Amino acid sequence: MGGTGNNSRDINMPRTSYVIVTPAFNEAQYLSDTIKSVVFQTILPRIWVIVDDGSRDATPDIIQSYAKAYSWIRYVRREKEAGQTYYASNVYAILYGLTYLQDEDYDFLAVLDADIVLCPDYYEQVFERFDRYPELGIAAGTYLEKEGTKFVKARIDRHSTPKAIQVFRRACYEKAGGYKPFPYGGEDSGMEVMARMQGWQTWSFEEIEVIHNRPVGTAITGSILKARFNLGISDYSLGTHPLFMVFKSLKRCAWEPPYLLSGMFRMAGYCFGWLRQHARPLPLEARQYLREEQLLRLKSLVVKTPVPAWTPHEE
Repeated sequence: MGGTGNNSRDINMPRTSYVIVTPAFNEAQYLSDTIKSVVFQTILPRIWVIVDDGSRDATPDIIQSYAKAYSWIRYVRREKEAGQTYYASNVYAILYGLTYLQDEDYDFLAVLDADIVLCPDYYEQVFERFDRYPELGIAAGTYLEKEGTKFVKARIDRHSTPKAIQVFRRACYEKAGGYKPFPYGGEDSGMEVMARMQGWQTWSFEEIEVIHNRPVGTAITGSILKARFNLGISDYSLGTHPLFMVFKSLKRCAWEPPYLLSGMFRMAGYCFGWLRQHARPLPLEARQYLREEQLLRLKSLVVKTPVPAWTPHEE
């Protein structure tokens, strides 16, 4: 694994103070690659807490072996609670990891999934964007996912910052109230809404690329269509407006594999969430704020007026 944490830190003294929290459940297949990609970052974290969320494979052994080699990597074990979905448990693991950082002094909080391989200067590039845009509260790069035999960029709205690689200004995370567990995912979108309500901006910089070793949502389902269905439930739980969901599903039919079925399964999941009246963790004012944003975007398509949304600008 190459050297001790002390030697590595002497070479790469962080110019920006940040911490990382990673939830990990049965991630032995990809975890070593994720850890190595952090170890070789041009700016190292102050502390990296990796939370073993009740794994039953070699995940604990992998984390502990690296924690022995690097003093800034911390292994924490959390036992899953009965009745929690994988998605909610994942968030509770992050919140649990944050309890080990509450007395630490840092400026930025990074959340990193255990199946991501970062480019060597990922955090350096992200912090440069934070320096450039003081109003930026949540930032991320973009990930490449495998489609067939090649990797392609994930198709996401630039205002969306995937939890797998999210970075927060600490002040933004705390002012926005922190992650709220969603039974079928969507906690990253929830944070974005809460942040924008507080006057912060959110952005995903497509020029900063990382590798995501499996499609979003397939860690537990193993099925891309089941993952799309769960994303539809997540959209309902978030409070997505029905008209916007129809538009979003139709768009996904055309440009998200598996084509046609992807959008259909998303819409089916949304309808299922409505029929079952799944819980909506965000407060009412946040859901109303999100719907106003979404209706404004739809209106801009009809009357051909630009949406007055924030975008990064060149100085």
